Amino acid sequence: MPRLDAERIALWRQFAVLSSRLQREIDQKLLDEHSLPLNWFEVLTVVRGAGGAMRVHELCEALDEVPSSLSRRLARMQEEGYLKRRHTPRPDDRRAVTVSLTADGRAAWRDANITYRRLVQQLFAQRLTDTDIAALQRVWSKLG
Repeated sequence: MPRLDAERIALWRQFAVLSSRLQREIDQKLLDEHSLPLNWFEVLTVVRGAGGAMRVHELCEALDEVPSSLSRRLARMQEEGYLKRRHTPRPDDRRAVTVSLTADGRAAWRDANITYRRLVQQLFAQRLTDTDIAALQRVWSKLG
């Protein structure tokens, strides 16, 4: 195993700062163009990918989120009309809640997804060669 040297620390820091900067930039553009924060877009994306509805604990896992902070976000998204939450008790979990996209949520995702994909292309994809992508896939498979 490689030792933790100054170069690896610097690479980690560079990765963390770059990731944060790119996420802030995408978040700001989504807010400016769609009044939709990136973390709301991510919720809509995951729920849409699950067929339009999913249980909250599955959503927590998919987003790697803390349940309490996700619950507050879901409440705000419901107030804005993007999601519906309904109690769906099961014998093994009486507190289970399912979230589903509303028509407004689907429309918001569809519009914001165009901007999101454009930004990912501009800020990330177009700057990388196929060799870069293969290298990142190797690295991320080791970290995931």
